[in-house]
Amino acid sequence: MAKRQVIVELKYSKDIAEVALSAVPLAEKGLDIGMAPKVSGVVYDKSFAPTTVPGLVPRTAMGVPYISGVKFDLAVEPKESTYIVRAEVDESKISDLSGHTGVVGVFADAQIQPTIVCPGSPAMGTDADVERLLCVSQMHRIGMDGAGVLIAIVDTGINLAYLATHGKTIRLDVTRSWMPPGADPAKGPGNADVDHGTMCAFDATIAAPRATFLDIQLLRSTAEGATVMSGFLSDGIRAYSHLMRIMTALRRPGAHRSMVVSNSWGMFHPSWDFPKGHPGNYSDNPNHPFNRIVAALEQVGADIVFAAGNCGKDCPDGRCQNVTDNAIYGANGHPSVLTVGGVDITKTRVGYSTQGPGRLSRDKPDLCGYTHFKGSEVYSADGGTSAATPVVAGVVAAVRSKRPYVPGNPAASPATIRALMRSTAEDQGTAGFDFDYGFGVVGGCALYRRFKPRTPIDICQRYPWLCRGWPIPIDICKRFPEICRGTPSPSVPPRPAPGPEGSSLTDVAVEDLDVNAMLNEDLEELLLTAWQAGYYNGQKAVGGYTARPTAPGCPPSGESE
Repeated sequence: MAKRQVIVELKYSKDIAEVALSAVPLAEKGLDIGMAPKVSGVVYDKSFAPTTVPGLVPRTAMGVPYISGVKFDLAVEPKESTYIVRAEVDESKISDLSGHTGVVGVFADAQIQPTIVCPGSPAMGTDADVERLLCVSQMHRIGMDGAGVLIAIVDTGINLAYLATHGKTIRLDVTRSWMPPGADPAKGPGNADVDHGTMCAFDATIAAPRATFLDIQLLRSTAEGATVMSGFLSDGIRAYSHLMRIMTALRRPGAHRSMVVSNSWGMFHPSWDFPKGHPGNYSDNPNHPFNRIVAALEQVGADIVFAAGNCGKDCPDGRCQNVTDNAIYGANGHPSVLTVGGVDITKTRVGYSTQGPGRLSRDKPDLCGYTHFKGSEVYSADGGTSAATPVVAGVVAAVRSKRPYVPGNPAASPATIRALMRSTAEDQGTAGFDFDYGFGVVGGCALYRRFKPRTPIDICQRYPWLCRGWPIPIDICKRFPEICRGTPSPSVPPRPAPGPEGSSLTDVAVEDLDVNAMLNEDLEELLLTAWQAGYYNGQKAVGGYTARPTAPGCPPSGESE
């Protein structure tokens, strides 16, 4: 009889809860078999201590606050939570186990593996090219560098010494890092073998070198199962529970609690899971415990970034077994995460980047990050959506340096940050969202422009035409008083590059200027267009008014012909 590695979700019991919530180190905990439901054909993993999964309490329509998209509360009291354990079960006994009075459900403990590179293609460009494309130097000048932000690299582990020899000296919080029970402690946080996780840490530092890193060594799980990777998903729940404790821990007043969680791993084939429709399914089932704890971690404020995978139609990874449709499985396509595809430095989708739709959320991937460049030199190329994901995670951390997470502030919620990342992405492929690029390529330059400090200007000195209320039918200083304050400037500003030959303010203002667009981040550039078109070119406007740069004042002098 075939056997399955499964996650068993148990109802609350005092004994189970005491073990799960005790302060004893995880490596010293275990499962007392006597606490678990007794069903023939089920063998529990005694080394896997019960792990808490917070309950989710739906809100009524009247109970939903102003924070958009939040439709449930976390139920963190022990009696309101459930608890998972790990087991191997005869397939014929799954229904017996599921029907036990103490069992909430039986779920796939799906195989997961790192998403890495499409073999055979040489690296294109370097990490320096990625820095340039993301406007990293500009971001860093204004403090968008990851300072004050935690980046959790959920992977095989980080090797600090190797990173230092490759120009990346990172700050690692060893005490808040995590490794699965049974892993070799000599290869603990910061001292792992040079592998996939070290590459991911290198790539996250491109945009966020001043972040504090957490080494979450999930992919070093020693769980036994049908394959080397079996059992990782249950250990994933443990790892995410650890991150939840960090996010919900007490903070000093004013202390930030921003965290970005980078996940460059996932399933490669449906055979690694229970079939769609099976109650234990992971890929399509938002009720799977791992999918639920992903939602819970996002609920408490973490920005979660997942790789789309390497099952793109053009050159899928061999582990995909040529299944390339609907191949963004489970949490990789969760609505509460930012799902990342891959592009090269020409902004062209790499052939192995998995296309949407996602299983748990249709409109996936959200956007694409840069990949397949020479960077960490762990491999010949930092490739796959594995590299694209920490590149984007680093950009998210850079954003969090300027907009830290604050509980209860809708402008700082993870959902708002995901919307910001999508809205600033550089559109590629089909206009708007598409299943190849999502909303486009991560827009580091657009994000820099969004957060760069605005220098106050005296609008009437710099753009005198606009202070007359004509030909734009508004008094700019009354409509937007905040832009009419600033440090006095010379009466005649430096001459800009000339506008298009024959252009005039009237041409631009009447036909091209969108007054509502003045509310956006490009206000100064919009006004500069009007200035170039009319002020310095001395064009004659409709109605006979001619601009002449004179002494400071609002409006400028002029005369009728």
